[in-house]
Amino acid sequence: MQPDSPSIQILFTKYINGEASAEETAHLFQLIEEDQHDTQISLLLATELDDTEPEEQYNPAWELTLAKIKQQTLELPMTSLPHGKTKLWPRIAGIAAMVALMAMGIYFFSYNQKTPTPDYRHLLANDIAPGKLGATLTLANGEKIRLSDAANGEIAKESGISISKTADGQIVYQLQSATGDQDKVNTLTTAKGETFILTLPDQTKVWLNAASSLTYTANLRDKGVRRIRLSGEAYFEVSKDKEHPFIVESGDQQVEVLGTHFNVNAYPDEKVFRTTLLEGSVKVSEYGQTKLLTPGNQASNAGGSIQLGAVDTDLAIAWKSNNFIFDRLDIKEIMRTIARWYNVEVIYQGDIPTDTFWGSVSRFDNISKVLIPLEATGNVHFKIEGRKIYVFN
Repeated sequence: MQPDSPSIQILFTKYINGEASAEETAHLFQLIEEDQHDTQISLLLATELDDTEPEEQYNPAWELTLAKIKQQTLELPMTSLPHGKTKLWPRIAGIAAMVALMAMGIYFFSYNQKTPTPDYRHLLANDIAPGKLGATLTLANGEKIRLSDAANGEIAKESGISISKTADGQIVYQLQSATGDQDKVNTLTTAKGETFILTLPDQTKVWLNAASSLTYTANLRDKGVRRIRLSGEAYFEVSKDKEHPFIVESGDQQVEVLGTHFNVNAYPDEKVFRTTLLEGSVKVSEYGQTKLLTPGNQASNAGGSIQLGAVDTDLAIAWKSNNFIFDRLDIKEIMRTIARWYNVEVIYQGDIPTDTFWGSVSRFDNISKVLIPLEATGNVHFKIEGRKIYVFN
């Protein structure tokens, strides 16, 4: 069964509501034992939380229940259970713990839970809206087009290419002539708080995350290859063309494919560039070192030292589905992601906790929906002033 099968959603909902039969419960636990469903379970929990009011998300009476759950499952990552061969009971215990904690209205966790702060009015009073669809297209002649302001239909022509904006806000490059100037370079840029989708002239589709940029020739031809340059993060569904490899350059890293689905996270302020393969095959290279990825692999590149590992690919592309899924990240890693999407400046005061957190929340929510559960752990606190977020212990 596929991770996004409706059956697991139906069974999970019935189990949450206490309506599942013994047979249905057994079936659900069988699916839970299959680790490919971990992320689906996490997203179902996050959906349940959407109806919880922030001011109702903590009650001191929950402490005893929380302590009992932690005593049994502290060593289990709550939203990313162990991969590989596991016994059924620990997985059930982990899911049961998530269900109980979800009922409490807390879906961010830390290994060292402290007494939560019950008053969140300081965050709600200065709430910040989430990012939205938007980008700036810079043409070869230097003209800049704010795509959120542009009318639907054709917005430009370059190098035998028609560039159009669709009714749902995307841009599409369409080849009108086989000839053209291969040096006409375009750049698509998302600011903090923006994301965008475009279709290149070879029908490759690209989802561009916040604070990112793509640079490419308008006809996508550069000496026999389809070459683009990425800063930031993007998910690619590359059109197959064996005669013209598709190359993504980020810093000194190069990712080469023929036709595949993959995600590249290459923000300049991150120490590690991560390339995650969902379908097909890709080759990641830097400084003479090359690694070949197979589906389910992620290449982690830290300055030319490329390491391969198996990952839950849904975690890598959660942003594309408009979700945050944090898997045992420290607060600075989380806040870098938040800063890009909500277009805020993060300022740290005093000693910053080194605890790791894990949880899930929709990117459609205001920033308070992210900060309140984090603050509810008791390990970190926030103050919002305009578009500045102060973080302290």
